[in-house]
Amino acid sequence: MKIIKYVIILILLFSMLATAEESEQKFSVSIGSGLFGQAAEWSYRAIGNSFFAQAKYGVVGDLELGFAGGFGYSYPATNIAEYPYPTRDSEDPSQVFDYWDWRHGSPYREPGNKGVKISFDENTDLRQKLVVKPFELFFHFRSLSQSIVNPYATGGFGLTYWKMVDKDDGNLLEVRDAEVERWSGGVLDTIQVPGYSNEWVEYKGKMFHIMGGFGVEFFPIENVGIDLGLRGRYLFGDDVSNAYLDSIEFYGEAFTRITFYYGGIKDTDRDGVPDKRDECPDTPFGAIVDEFGCPLDSDNDGVFDGIDQCPNTRLRAIVDAIGCPLDTDEDAVYDGIDQCPKTPIGVKVDTLGCPLESDGDGVVDFKDLCPNTPIGAIVDSSGCPFDTDDDGVYDGIDLCPNTQPGIEVNDLGCPKEKMDSDGDGIADEFDKCPHTPRGALVDSSGCPLDSDNDNVYNGLDKCPKTPEKALVDSFGCPLDTDGDMVYDGIDECPNTPKGVEVDEVGCPKAKKLEKGESIRVKVYFESCKWNITKKAAEDLHEALQILKAYPEMRILIEGHTDNRTPTGECKRLVGDNTELSIRRALSVKEWLIDQGIAGMRLETIGYGETRPVDTNNSSDGRANNRRIEFRRIE
Repeated sequence: MKIIKYVIILILLFSMLATAEESEQKFSVSIGSGLFGQAAEWSYRAIGNSFFAQAKYGVVGDLELGFAGGFGYSYPATNIAEYPYPTRDSEDPSQVFDYWDWRHGSPYREPGNKGVKISFDENTDLRQKLVVKPFELFFHFRSLSQSIVNPYATGGFGLTYWKMVDKDDGNLLEVRDAEVERWSGGVLDTIQVPGYSNEWVEYKGKMFHIMGGFGVEFFPIENVGIDLGLRGRYLFGDDVSNAYLDSIEFYGEAFTRITFYYGGIKDTDRDGVPDKRDECPDTPFGAIVDEFGCPLDSDNDGVFDGIDQCPNTRLRAIVDAIGCPLDTDEDAVYDGIDQCPKTPIGVKVDTLGCPLESDGDGVVDFKDLCPNTPIGAIVDSSGCPFDTDDDGVYDGIDLCPNTQPGIEVNDLGCPKEKMDSDGDGIADEFDKCPHTPRGALVDSSGCPLDSDNDNVYNGLDKCPKTPEKALVDSFGCPLDTDGDMVYDGIDECPNTPKGVEVDEVGCPKAKKLEKGESIRVKVYFESCKWNITKKAAEDLHEALQILKAYPEMRILIEGHTDNRTPTGECKRLVGDNTELSIRRALSVKEWLIDQGIAGMRLETIGYGETRPVDTNNSSDGRANNRRIEFRRIE
C-alpha cells in the first residue's frame, strides 16, 4: 500500500506542475459498457458484462489524467459440471452448493471438455455469480486530439474489489476456509488458506491491479466523443484471492463509451491553433495551417494544403474544388497555362497547348495536307506549296519565279547556266558562304546578314529589330515569358506576376517589404466617409503594386485618423474615430480584393487617433495622421 501512496503523490505533483502550461484539452465525463473475460489456470467462467463511468482532466498537450470506477459480473461457463469450491448462502446457511473434491476421482469439467478458453454460454445449473468492482487512476494520451478520429493509449493502476454472490437472490456467498488440494503443472499442490480453520468465511476480497489499453475515439459532433477500445488489468492477488479465484492473474475487456467534454480552450475550426491565437478562425477542416492558424497553399492554386488532392499543381493552372488542374481540351496542358484552350481533342500540341506546326509554313499540322513543305515555300490554306512557273521549285523558294516552260533549272528555280546552289543570288563562283539558308538576305560576298545579332538571319527574321541579348524563337522574335514587356535574356526578374509595373531590367518597381516593415499612405477619404474614391484609388496604387509584385506577402492594413472627434450625423454613423479607422481599413481591404489580391493575404485593424505620426495642432499635421499603413506580417 505504501507504493500506491507514493505513486499517487507523484501523479498529483506532476499534475500541479503540468497545469502551469496552457492545456488545450477539456474536462470530460464518460459512461460505457463492455464485455470482459478472465485468464486463469482453469478457465471456467463465461464472458461477462461490465459497466463503468470516468472523469478526465486535460493536464498538458494531448495528455489527460482521470479516475474511473465500475462493476462487472460473470457466471460459470458450460464447460464445468460442478463448482470447484464448497459454497453456501450467507443468509441461508442450509443452502450448500455443489463442488468438486479431487479425491472423488473425477474432474469438475464436463467429460471430454478440454477447457474452453472463451465461452459466452452460462451454466444455468450453478448459482455462483462473480461480481468485480475496479477503481483506478489513469493517464489517457490522444495522438490526434484535433481530428474527427483520434487513436489513443491509456494506462493506470487501482484496486479491484470482488465478491461471489448467489445469482438468484444476490446474497453474498460463503466459502469453506479449508485446505485446497489440486494438480498444478503435473504436481499435486496443497494450498493452505491463511488462518485455516475449516470454517465458513465470506467469499470476497480485493486485489491491486495495473491497467493498460488502447482504442480509437470518434467525434460525430463537437465536444461529444464515441470510442471503441480494448484494455486489460493485471491482478496482484492475495492468498485468499489466489486460492478461491483459481489463480486469476489477468482479465481483458472490450468496450464502448460516450464522452462529454466541457471547458478547455476553444478551437472552433479544429486546426490545432486555439481561437484566441488563430488569425484565420474559419479555416476549412482538414487544411494544413501555419503557427497563426492560417491555411497553407504551397502551389498557389487557391485550394489549401491538406484539402488539395493535387498539391503540386503548376502555377497559373485553373483547378477544381479539390485542387486538381482542369484540362478542357484534353491536350495535357492545363487550363490557365494553355494558350490555345480550344484545341480539338487528339491534336498534338506544344508546351503552351497550341497545335504543332512542324514545317514552318503557317498551317498547323492537323490541318496541313502537305506536312513536309520546305521552309520558305508559299502555301495555300491546306499547307500545300504553289509552283506558278511549274519548274518543280516552289514559289517563295524559287529565285526565278517566271522561268519559261521547258527550261531546265537548278535547285533555286533559275536556269542552270546561272548556277547558285544556295539560291542567295550570288553565283557559286563568287559566293563565300555557299550554304546560306534559303530565304536569308546576304551581302555582296554571299554571306547572310543578321542586323540584330540574334542568330536568325535577315530575310528569315520576322522581328529584325530585336534588342541585343534578348532571347528569340525560331523566327527571330523575342520571348517575353512573364509578359512584362522586357524580353527574356534582358529580363533580370523573368517570373514577375502579370500586371506588375517593372523597371528597364524587368524587375518590380515596387519596394519589397521585410517582415515587420511598413509603408505609410495618405489616402483621400471624404469627411466621415470610408468608400474608396477615384483619388483614394490613385493613392493606393503603390500598395497594390507591392502586393502584386510579391504574392508571398501577408499584409496588416492599419487605419489611422487625426484627433478630431466625430460630431452630429458623423457621430451617429461611426461613433468614434476607432470605428471610422476600422471601416476605412476594411474598405481598403475590399478594394484590394476587387483588384485581384487574395483576401487571405490581408488582415485589418483600426487604431483611431491613438498612433499619430505628426502634430494634431495643424491642418498639415492632421492630414499626415489621417493615413493607411501597410505592415508585412509574413
